[in-house]
Amino acid sequence: MRDVDPRDLVETVREGLLVLDPDLTIRFANRSFCDTFAVAPQDAVGRKLHEIGNGQWDMPELRAALATIVSSGTSIEAFEVDQLFPPLGRRVMALDARKIRRPGDETQQILLAIDDVTERVRLEREHAIAGERIDILLQELTHRVKNSLQIIAAMVSIEARMQSSGEGQAALERVSHRINALGHLYSKLSKAGTVEAVDAASYLDELCRDLIASVHQEGGTSIVLETDIESELLPTDRAIPIGLIVNELVTNAVKFAFPGDTKGTVLVTLKRAPGELRLTVADDGLGLDPQRADSGLGGRLVESFAQQLGGQLIRQSDGRGTTVRLILPSREGA
Repeated sequence: MRDVDPRDLVETVREGLLVLDPDLTIRFANRSFCDTFAVAPQDAVGRKLHEIGNGQWDMPELRAALATIVSSGTSIEAFEVDQLFPPLGRRVMALDARKIRRPGDETQQILLAIDDVTERVRLEREHAIAGERIDILLQELTHRVKNSLQIIAAMVSIEARMQSSGEGQAALERVSHRINALGHLYSKLSKAGTVEAVDAASYLDELCRDLIASVHQEGGTSIVLETDIESELLPTDRAIPIGLIVNELVTNAVKFAFPGDTKGTVLVTLKRAPGELRLTVADDGLGLDPQRADSGLGGRLVESFAQQLGGQLIRQSDGRGTTVRLILPSREGA
């Protein structure tokens, strides 16, 4: 490198380079600077930076920043200027500058590097605008899905009330509850302004309370709901099966654990443990009846959703009630 002329190096870089005196007089301008800003070397060297061209470099904020370098010895990095440079048009420049010393007499000067980032900034802005448009479209889609699910659930409920068969009515009611569980999720996503994740505490608590409320509307007022759900951000692809699992388990407890007007409590908890999430739905009812009248579809759905989530399902049931635990690997521990 001793045999390499430094001027040959600075003439090969694509950034514009200037060497300035403390009063901002240009002492050197490389070829890239002159070509980019259409200025001849003889029209730049010996003149102050803010005097060249048509005054487009006369920027108070830039002059103040360069003055700080001279007075305090600090450097500036990625100092962005957005300026009209005739005949180039509007350009965005990223400037780096630092104090240097000339060998021999220790004269202090400023090395200013100028990188034209106009195209990069344009692409970043277009990307941001496109992202905002996509978010708006997804939110609108979420809102429409929520409304569609509410309409479908209402239609199923109407059909259920028209059924003469008790089993047919119960089956349609369970379908309506499953649709409503999805509707609750999309309602939460719509209110949160996102389609990526939902807070477990608000989503599952509201879902459970609506299920209990529907029982009360049907005349059953003896079941109490207790929830202890941690605020956990659930990605949408996990929130859907978890919500449906909770819907099935709470519905099973409400329908089968407390026959007649039996009083009881349904408890729903979601707790974080190292590397996992633990969902529990428990009741203090009569326990599982192997001869119960339902088809068992709900149980199969729970097992299928648990498998989809990569979780472990544990059931315990006796005369003191039923407890179902779902242990899920957390995304951090997966």
